[in-house]
Amino acid sequence: MAALNEKDIGILDDWDEQSKRVINMINIARISIFCSLLIFLAVIHNIRGTEQTLAAYAPMVQNEGWLQIWCTVYGAIIMFSLANPKWQLQPKTRTLPNASAVFDITMMGILTALAGGVSSGFGILALPFLATACVLSYGRYPLLYGSYAALLITGDILWKFYPFSMDIIRGNLSLLTGQILLMVACYIVPLLTSFSARYLVTADDSIRTHRTAFERLSALNKIVLNRIQEAVIVVDQDCLVWTYNRQAKQYFSELESNELAPFLSGLVKTWRLKPEESFSNLSPINSTLMYVRAIPIIQEDTELLMLFARAERERQAEAQTLKLTALGLLTANLAHEIRNPLSAMRQASGLIQETAEEDANPMYRKLSDIIEKNITRIDKMLEDITSLNRSDRIDTKGIHLTQFWLSFIQEFYLTNPEAKNCLRLDVPNGSSFIALFDAAHLQQIMWNLCNNAWRHCRKQKGSIVVSLRVFGKNNISLRVWDDGPGVSETIREHLFEPFNTSEAEGTGLGLYVARELAHANNGDLCYVPHAKSFELILPRAPK
Repeated sequence: MAALNEKDIGILDDWDEQSKRVINMINIARISIFCSLLIFLAVIHNIRGTEQTLAAYAPMVQNEGWLQIWCTVYGAIIMFSLANPKWQLQPKTRTLPNASAVFDITMMGILTALAGGVSSGFGILALPFLATACVLSYGRYPLLYGSYAALLITGDILWKFYPFSMDIIRGNLSLLTGQILLMVACYIVPLLTSFSARYLVTADDSIRTHRTAFERLSALNKIVLNRIQEAVIVVDQDCLVWTYNRQAKQYFSELESNELAPFLSGLVKTWRLKPEESFSNLSPINSTLMYVRAIPIIQEDTELLMLFARAERERQAEAQTLKLTALGLLTANLAHEIRNPLSAMRQASGLIQETAEEDANPMYRKLSDIIEKNITRIDKMLEDITSLNRSDRIDTKGIHLTQFWLSFIQEFYLTNPEAKNCLRLDVPNGSSFIALFDAAHLQQIMWNLCNNAWRHCRKQKGSIVVSLRVFGKNNISLRVWDDGPGVSETIREHLFEPFNTSEAEGTGLGLYVARELAHANNGDLCYVPHAKSFELILPRAPK
């Protein structure tokens, strides 16, 4: 079975399909013989009684009436065969010769006799029907078919050479030789066809026996080999394990072939609700959250369910690694390709500014300011993108958030002096918050959130409030609130998408970079609509 492949399976049709094709060919041959004989009879009828009538046609002229009867019978059989072709098929369990084959051989023998015997050349028409007889009989009875045809030829010999004498035999030696050769051919053709047909029948039986097993194992093996990073388990509707791969054994040590797997019963129940549909979900299996994809395999009387399972934490870690790798390549190329022409633009802007000072031309100064402003914007965008490239190089350590805030607020006031006394920290009395985070990443996230809050707040005392609270068992919630209008509902859906900004001077990367940095530190960043604030979730350092 290993030597077979899908191409071989596709080429080798079922024997029944091949038999139907043979029947179609037989019907075409019958129609060709029938039409040819009708034309031949019409020609003979026109030359009958004229000098053009040859001696070779004399038997057909004499038997014209019988030939017309032959055509009527043969035509009726052809019409019946076209209307009901199944009568020519023979079940493999049937032990009798094929009736349609015997009919064709008999009709060819009668036609040969009416046309003047073997010498007329019509006897050779029986050979194709001898071959197809063996095919329709699954390679059986070659000698029986050959002997029957030879018997018809023998009858022609007895008729031609009666009364028997050496003079008659010597006078018709060539005719006798042709008859003997035709008899030999009547045995050789069915024997060769029978040998080929039996070989094909045996091959067809073998393919029928192995096809189901081959298709099942082929489908399973392909997917298992191509999905080795996932746990692959094949079960039936009773949760009986058929097969599994090495990764599945690592996840579930109790897995054994031909044994029940009760921990998969929930997935099997989901499958039984819609047995022909694939599904996927997050399922807790043996206290581990697994992402499971289920594909049903239904073949004949066997229904199996193929499960692809992988720990959700591994999927998330792999996705994060791939994303950071892609971002690293992107940022490296962007920094290299953009900063070089950006430097040239900055130099050109400087030259324009010098010209403006020399000529006292306000237009030059305005152009220089526009160029410098956009250069600064592009440079800020590159800094944001470059920070993503550094997100995979995390220096996680315990950060005392209250102390971090004191350092951060001093730097923020130096950059935005007008914001003094507009920001305050809200911490429950006696609480101490220590987060496991990269200090540089936290600095960048806070800078982005507070800058956004400052731009949109009323710029009054206490307009921005940063609050710290415990979030769950192992996390800290840091919220940045301002007294501005908040984020509109139309913008929220795309708030954290890259290059999405509502400001003409914005890069659209600030919040996207902030969230990516939070994810890189096993945290999260989201917008809380009802509180009109951004919430940063930080992992809490163990006590």
